[in-house]
Amino acid sequence: MILGIFGALEMGVRNYASTTELRSRDVKALISDLATMHISGREVKNQMLVHNAALFSRFPVPSSIGIGYVGTSRTKVLRSEHFGIPGAVVGAGNSYNEISYGLLLQAELLRLIFPNLKRVYFESSMLLRRPDRLRVEADHEKYLPLLRSLQPLCMQLPASSGCRPVFKAVIDKQGKSRARIHSELLNKRSELRFAALFSDKKENGIPVMDDPLFAGLQANGERKNLSRAVIPKKDQVAEITHDNVKVQRLREVKSYGRGDDLFEMIELWGRKYGIEVVLFQPPVRSDLYRYKVDYGLAQHVADIERIARKYDSPFIDLNRPELGYVNDWSLFGDEDHLETCIGSGLLTLALDAGYERYRTAHEILPRIERRALQSTQSKNLEICTQL
Repeated sequence: MILGIFGALEMGVRNYASTTELRSRDVKALISDLATMHISGREVKNQMLVHNAALFSRFPVPSSIGIGYVGTSRTKVLRSEHFGIPGAVVGAGNSYNEISYGLLLQAELLRLIFPNLKRVYFESSMLLRRPDRLRVEADHEKYLPLLRSLQPLCMQLPASSGCRPVFKAVIDKQGKSRARIHSELLNKRSELRFAALFSDKKENGIPVMDDPLFAGLQANGERKNLSRAVIPKKDQVAEITHDNVKVQRLREVKSYGRGDDLFEMIELWGRKYGIEVVLFQPPVRSDLYRYKVDYGLAQHVADIERIARKYDSPFIDLNRPELGYVNDWSLFGDEDHLETCIGSGLLTLALDAGYERYRTAHEILPRIERRALQSTQSKNLEICTQL
C-alpha cells in the first residue's frame, strides 16, 4: 500500500512536470520559465542562454535597447556602454554556441525580450560552421522549443539544404521526450521527482539568479570591470602548437562546406523580423590564425562574403593580418580573446565603425584598420589609460 501511494504521488509529480514541459513549448512561456530555472554542472558560473534569459528579463527599460551582439566567449569581451555606444546588450556567452543554431537562439531571446531591437551583430567565426546534424547536450534540451521555432526559416531554403536533417532530428528528439514512460520508480532515489522534493538542494542545482556569475555583469550583459590596458610580453600566453585544443577543434571544419546553413538562416531571420544583420569575425592571435589558414579559413570567409553580397548586409572581417590586430599579441588575453581594455575597445569600436561605413557608403565588406581606428577613437579609448 505504501509503495502504491508513493508510486501515485510520483506519477502525479511527473505528470505536473510533463504539463510544465508542454506549456514551455510556447516560446514566450519558455523564456519566462528559463528565468526561474535551476542550473547545475557546467552551467554554474558559465554564461548560457538560461543566464541571459534571467538577466534580461529583469532589464529595467527593455524598450531602450536597439542593438544586440551575439556570439561566443570572444563576443563577451565587447563593452558597448564603456566605449560610448548606448542602447546595446551583449547576448553572447560560453558554450551554448555549441547547440545547433546557437547564435540564432541567442538572437531570438533578444528579439523576444527587447521590443525595439533594430540591429544585431552576429559573430561569424570559423568554429561556428557546423555539420548538418543536430548538436545538443543534456543541458541544452530545455531550449528545443526555441530551436524548433526556427524551422520556418529552414523551409525557405532548398530541400537539399543542410538545415533539413537538423530540424528533422529536433522533431524526432522532442517526440521521444514527450513519449517517455514515467514509471521509473526503480531508479535511484535522487532521480525521482517526488523524492527530489526532499533531497539536498545541491543535488538539484541552484536557481539561475543565485549564480555568482551575475555579480560581475551589468544589466546589459557586458562585464562590469575592464581588464588591464594591454598584456606585457612577460605575461603573454606562450605560442600554441598543433596539439592545442583550439587547433584540434579546427581540423574537421574544412570538410563541412555549407554545413547546417546557419549563416543563411541568420540573414533570413533578419529579413523576417525587419532587423539589420551585421556579420563580423573578430581577430585571433597570429599563431592561431596560421592554423586557421591551414584548416580552411579562406573557404569560410569566401562563403560569408557570398552571403553578405547575396543579402546586401555587411561583413566586418577583422581577422586579417594587414589590418593590424592579429600580430599584436599584447591585445589578447590568450590565443583568441581580446581580453584587454584596448583590445575589447578596438573590437567594440571597429564594429560600430564598420556598420557606419556600410550605412553611409554602402560598403558591404568594410576594411577597418587598427591604426586609423585608434587615431579617430582616441577619446573613447582614454578610459584604458586610467586603469
